[in-house]
Amino acid sequence: MANAVSTPWNLENFLDSLILELDKAQDTLSLKGVTRKLTYTVKDVAFDLHLFPSYENGKLKFQMAKPGEQGGSRISFQLGSITDRQIRESGNELMSRDDISIDKLEGIDDDVKDSLRKVGVHSSRDLERMEQRNVNVEKAVEDKTGGEKKLDYGNLANMINKARRRNFAPQLSAAQGLPDADGLELKLRGNNFVLAGAADTRFPIALLNGEAVQVVSATPEALHIKVPQRCLKSGVNQLSIALDPYAVVNLELKQP
Repeated sequence: MANAVSTPWNLENFLDSLILELDKAQDTLSLKGVTRKLTYTVKDVAFDLHLFPSYENGKLKFQMAKPGEQGGSRISFQLGSITDRQIRESGNELMSRDDISIDKLEGIDDDVKDSLRKVGVHSSRDLERMEQRNVNVEKAVEDKTGGEKKLDYGNLANMINKARRRNFAPQLSAAQGLPDADGLELKLRGNNFVLAGAADTRFPIALLNGEAVQVVSATPEALHIKVPQRCLKSGVNQLSIALDPYAVVNLELKQP
């Protein structure tokens, strides 16, 4: 239809849709292979589009040229195939369950997030990898934003840990107190007591009735705390365990 309105679209969504259709065709071939020894497939796909590109708010979009409309740009596509082996060798690793997407971090404005994506940073694991290689992430953000935005890596690490705690809250499943000559050995079992990648060696911190007690060992599944006899009082004792700046476990210990 010559008078049809053309809706703007972006390149990524277009290619995703096209590749999805090709994946469906491949799935059909897999089914055909059960009953037919010979069939046909698309080896390569090539086509031209006549478009009007536009760039708004940092995003590139395209609008199809109408029949007979002049002045459009021509974009040519040629799609080839890629095997699962090539994907494994060249593609990025999938995000793990304890990884945090840049999009989920609070306290970072959109310009800084965009600048991080432009240098290949999409998750907390990407940031940690750059830190291990001594890459100056702060300088990269400053360059990408023309010096208008700055990033404090220390604050960024805190944001990542805070986001992780929202996803992985500590869970207490069992507690056991074993009296000894010096007081009480307290062993707690559960999940997410210590998070992977936590670098603050000050934690965990344990307080009994407001007085510091020793954390003998700490793992994601277990805590071992030593409580001196002098810290225990008859009746109810309040134990608070700060696992990190964003997670505190509170318990009551009852003494006869």
